[in-house]
Parts: sequence; C-alpha cells; structure tokens
Amino acid sequence: MLKKITFTAAIAACFTSIANAQDEPAIPKQKMFEHQVGVQANELIRQVFNFNNNNNTLNNPYLLTYSLNWRKPGIGIRLGVGPDFRSFKDDDGIVQQENNINVMNLRLGLEKTFILSDKWSAGAGVDYVFANDVSYTKTFTRSFDSTYTDIASSNVTQGYGAMAWLRYHITPHILVGTEASFYYRKGDFKQDISITTKTQGGPIGQPAVYETKTTKIDNEVEFGTFNLPMVLYLIVKF
Repeated sequence: MLKKITFTAAIAACFTSIANAQDEPAIPKQKMFEHQVGVQANELIRQVFNFNNNNNTLNNPYLLTYSLNWRKPGIGIRLGVGPDFRSFKDDDGIVQQENNINVMNLRLGLEKTFILSDKWSAGAGVDYVFANDVSYTKTFTRSFDSTYTDIASSNVTQGYGAMAWLRYHITPHILVGTEASFYYRKGDFKQDISITTKTQGGPIGQPAVYETKTTKIDNEVEFGTFNLPMVLYLIVKF
C-alpha cells in the first residue's frame, strides 16, 4: 500500500512540475536590428501653431530619413532623401514667366548611436552626399521689341562630411530629434542662356526680324555647407 501511495505522489509531482513550466510566460527575443524612419516636421508645426509669418529658410534638404541599426553595438547605416519638384507660371500682363525646378538630394552614411538616458539618445557619423539640381526658366517680355529668354541650368555636386544628431524618446517607438552636419561638395555648374529679340518690321507687309544670342557657362564648383540644427524630425522606431 505504501509503495502505491509513493508511486502515485511521484507521478502527481511530475505532472505538477510540467503544468507549472507551461504556465511560465515565454521570454521574448530581443531584436537584433531596429529601423527608424523620420520626416521633417517643421512645416506641420507651423501650420498647427499658425506660425505662418515665420519665413526662416531651412538649410537641411533631406525631407525623409531612414536608418538601420545593429542594436548591441549601436552601429548602423543611414539614408537621406530630399526631392523638390516644382512648376509654376506668372503673368503680370507685361512679363510672362514659366519655371520648372527638379532637385534631388541624396546621402548615405554610417553612424554610431549613444544612449544617454531612458529618454535621450545621440549619434554621430559620416556621409556621402549627392545633389542634382536642374532648372528651366522661360520668360517672355511684351513690348515693341518683344524678348524671349530661355535659361537652362544644371548643378551636379557630390562630396562627404560629418554629422551629429540628438533625439528625445516620447514613447519607445515615437521620437523627435534634430541634427547638424558639415558637407564638402565639388561638381559642375552648367547654364545655357538664349535671348531672342523680335523687332517689328519696317513698312507694312515687311516680316518681323528675330535675333538670337546664346551664352554658355561651364564652371567647376567647390564649397562647404554647414547645416545648423534647425530642422525637427518626427521619427518612428520599429
């Protein structure tokens, strides 16, 4: 009888141990990498708080940012994209002007993240930058001697530089931050200017006379740009 009781107690203890093990919550694995996607929020803040009279020019052209970081060492890659495509016309009755602007700014680099506290983090890194700025302006001036002016400009630069950023963690997945950078660039600036003048004919029946003058500019450009921490980014981390 004693043996049966002992055997039954042992079996009950095994089942109890298994049941307790199944009740323990599984420890989630910590992600090896984390993603951060950011967008400039300055214009949104102006609209929400009605800061329409603030005409400060933002010197950071990167509208969207993305970073992929290795969590444990805090090292990652970063990408910035800044498109600007605009087309507009203006006509005051005397001068008619048409403008087309196509700008693309890109950057790719490496960064290192530093955790300052539960709410603050900082980072620093190096970037390769590329910019392609193409614009076209067509102007027509109405007068006795009407004038047509066509200006085609192209400015292509590339370079490198250093950057640093600071971010505040509103929640574990929502952040706001700003950044500063210095980039050295080098490239080519090309511009074609064509001016056509229409002169009315002399006696009645004589055709008008058109005269066109063309100027070409082809220069190498070299400069450094310091981007102040004026841009505020809204960032989602996942």
